[in-house]
Amino acid sequence: MKLDSKQLKNITILYVEDDLLVREQTEKILKKLFKKVYVAVDGKEGLELYKEFISNIDVVVTDINMPNMNGLDMIKEINNLNKSIPTIVTTAHSDSHNLIKAIDINVDKYITKPIQVKELTVTIVDLVLTYKRINNIENLAKTLVQKTTLNDKENSELTGELEFVKNQNRYFESIVDNMVLNCKIDKNGNFLEVSNKLKVFFEYSDLIGKSINILQSENCDQESFQKLMLKAIHTKKTVISTYSLITKSKRKVDVEVTMTSIYGKDALVNGYVVYFDIL
Repeated sequence: MKLDSKQLKNITILYVEDDLLVREQTEKILKKLFKKVYVAVDGKEGLELYKEFISNIDVVVTDINMPNMNGLDMIKEINNLNKSIPTIVTTAHSDSHNLIKAIDINVDKYITKPIQVKELTVTIVDLVLTYKRINNIENLAKTLVQKTTLNDKENSELTGELEFVKNQNRYFESIVDNMVLNCKIDKNGNFLEVSNKLKVFFEYSDLIGKSINILQSENCDQESFQKLMLKAIHTKKTVISTYSLITKSKRKVDVEVTMTSIYGKDALVNGYVVYFDIL
């Protein structure tokens, strides 16, 4: 593996060793190569350093046999704090018992002393990069899951709000349909939509397709609905006028008519909304 000095200068190490001579020699080399090296003389001190600088440390390198707390017990405690940290143990001799224990606690690498700096450096870089890739993938997966969960929650909330609004609209439409005299006519004055209240009041069972002039008395001397429609177009405002209208049974009714133009996508008037208030 070719070493990149930029990669080395991005890595922070926790180095734990009780042998003074080995510790000082190795520390001196590691500090020249890597970004930062935290040094401890035993597992207890190493664990305290890790707890203090947990967010900075990228890899743990430790001896096994040390006073106060050995390296493997320290790693076990560190794994309880963070399972996504690469660990390397060093020992002066081959110890099958410690090797089995190291495997049990998922130690990533077992290096015998005397330490070969090139071997240790390559191992550190390889492990750190591997763990970072794994952590990045896991974090990405968690983010995607969180976003999906959040989106599902937001979609659920929006769906609930939309259904509430739809129900409200249906409720208001029902009120308008049964309590308000109103209709929608096309640009020629023919009924497109008629409220139930208007049909009942003017005694017509069906007005769709018929001209709004059917409601105006034949001998009425007031302006026609067509003139009111033109006024709405020319003023580009809602227009109001008073009419004497007639029901199907020839009953005359004085009403105030409010008319508003409806514009299409071409910005041209394609219909009108009309409200009738009984005077």
